[in-house]
Amino acid sequence: MTRVYEIPYQPDDGALWTVRLAGRPIGQYPSRFDALRAAVNRAAAEGGDATIGVEGADGIWRPFGSDAKRPARVPPLPPNRLSVVR
Repeated sequence: MTRVYEIPYQPDDGALWTVRLAGRPIGQYPSRFDALRAAVNRAAAEGGDATIGVEGADGIWRPFGSDAKRPARVPPLPPNRLSVVR
């Protein structure tokens, strides 16, 4: 079973970021960086199939592997729209 650690873009209560595992809070951290580091450390220590979901400023959740270096699943990109400007 895949474990999904979730790190939101904004703090939950205005001061702390809550890391969730499958929707359940597992810890609160003073910065988003600390929350990400804790999720990566836990995912790496547990091994197996873990994904880290990080919410971007645009509200889109992006999946990363437990090494947080590459996406676990790359979401499809929207088609490019080019326009001529004169």
